Amino acid sequence: MRFCAIVVLSSLAIGILLFLLSMNSTTVAIENTKVVVKNTADFILPMVVTTLLLVTAFSALCIGILLLFTTHKIVGPVYRMKIDAVKLADGDLTVDFRVRTDDQLKDLAWSMTEAAASLRERVKVLKDELDALMPQLEKNASSKESAAKIKKTLDYFKI
Repeated sequence: MRFCAIVVLSSLAIGILLFLLSMNSTTVAIENTKVVVKNTADFILPMVVTTLLLVTAFSALCIGILLLFTTHKIVGPVYRMKIDAVKLADGDLTVDFRVRTDDQLKDLAWSMTEAAASLRERVKVLKDELDALMPQLEKNASSKESAAKIKKTLDYFKI
């Protein structure tokens, strides 16, 4: 939108400068088979206004199309990553933050996937270590309860 505003303001400035600089000159033109002498500013004003409107409309159209494609490459991945982040927060460590290769947030998605993989590995190591300790912990009743709580907590995560 800023770019569009810059184009429109620049066009407007050029139109105003042309109008102001041509106020003290006259132009001879033929209109409807008659020779007409007009102030140059009056002669070019309709052309400047028409040109300014065409440039503004073309710029707005181009910026609109550009914004549509640019926001599609940002908003879409953000929405998909939000859904995957909710899954991750719910304990699903198998989540894979995937976006298209030409999306703007592919580096962030890759980092989030790496973070989920790292968490998955750490939880797996903890589960394996707890499974190895379980025979020893089951000998003591209080240790057995603690181990069961830890196992239940670790089972919360889907790996």
